[in-house]
Amino acid sequence: MKEAAQAIRNASSVVITSHIKPDGDALGSSLALLRIIKALGKKCRVISSSHVPCGFLFMLEYEDEITRYQPERDDRIIEEADLFIILDCSDLSRSGEVGKKMLKFETPIMVIDHHSTNESFGEYNYIIPDASSTGALVMNVMDELAIPLTLSIAIPLYIAIVTDTGDFNYPSTTSRTHEKAARLLEVGVKPYEIFRKISLDRTIDFIRLAGLAIFNVQLAHEQEIAFSVISYDLYRKFTPRIDELVMLPPYLLTIRGVEVGVLFLEFDPGHILVDLRSQGLINVAKLARNLGGGGHSGAAGVRMRGEMPDIVQQVIQAAGERLDRAHRKGADEARRLKILGRT
Repeated sequence: MKEAAQAIRNASSVVITSHIKPDGDALGSSLALLRIIKALGKKCRVISSSHVPCGFLFMLEYEDEITRYQPERDDRIIEEADLFIILDCSDLSRSGEVGKKMLKFETPIMVIDHHSTNESFGEYNYIIPDASSTGALVMNVMDELAIPLTLSIAIPLYIAIVTDTGDFNYPSTTSRTHEKAARLLEVGVKPYEIFRKISLDRTIDFIRLAGLAIFNVQLAHEQEIAFSVISYDLYRKFTPRIDELVMLPPYLLTIRGVEVGVLFLEFDPGHILVDLRSQGLINVAKLARNLGGGGHSGAAGVRMRGEMPDIVQQVIQAAGERLDRAHRKGADEARRLKILGRT
């Protein structure tokens, strides 16, 4: 952490990015670190390979505080930076077009992350696999830099922590996590206001699609795997916000006896989003990574191309094989906590 903080002190122009399809931790960490670095009087930009999901736009203090990568506008900014920071990203390929562009320069890359699968691909690596969130690590960097905690910094930090801990329910949540949250509340963060904006803001199209997806749930592998398939035609019929769809897979895990939930969504013809959730017997981040994706031990995803029946069979078979291995090793609560604690 000290090395990371010193690298930020030495930099004059910084570009921050995170993983594709950014979640609350990636976005909250990016915004908080942007505001921290600007408080040092340095130039800093957040450039993302993906758009900011509608459900998180309220965090922005101005429209282009996080910009989606446009080569004609952003290449010069990236070229002139003397430090790149990649947040909440387990490997460089997950940073998308921005990461690929960064590789073309000799500018040092700093990685701040808490994924257990992180490859330490930066020149500076601040990686703590058992941390509750990348936001918690950014908060540590803030303290090392002696930047005062303000409400403007606290709001995105709180969103990073609360979303990546599952509202403080995941095994990575510790007393230190709550201590950090307490500090954020002390400067004015209002938990219910954040909860309302993040969780009580669904479109009617999402609710209707969710109803059909739940109604059509199928069980596999001795009813330990629950999955639902949303075809392209069905998806286009309702067209919910894409960022709302992450709310669907957790419902699958509420079915008694289910260990793994999988949502298959065909968002374009032949292009399928596979969203995975686990109760803890298997690490779905490793499963997703083998298929070309990534994520956390309890929640991960991958985008695949092909025919829906083939992809469903491939993923369900791979998940079933991992469940079989888990049962042979002994399925108990200690194993769940050990796996989910790896983030």
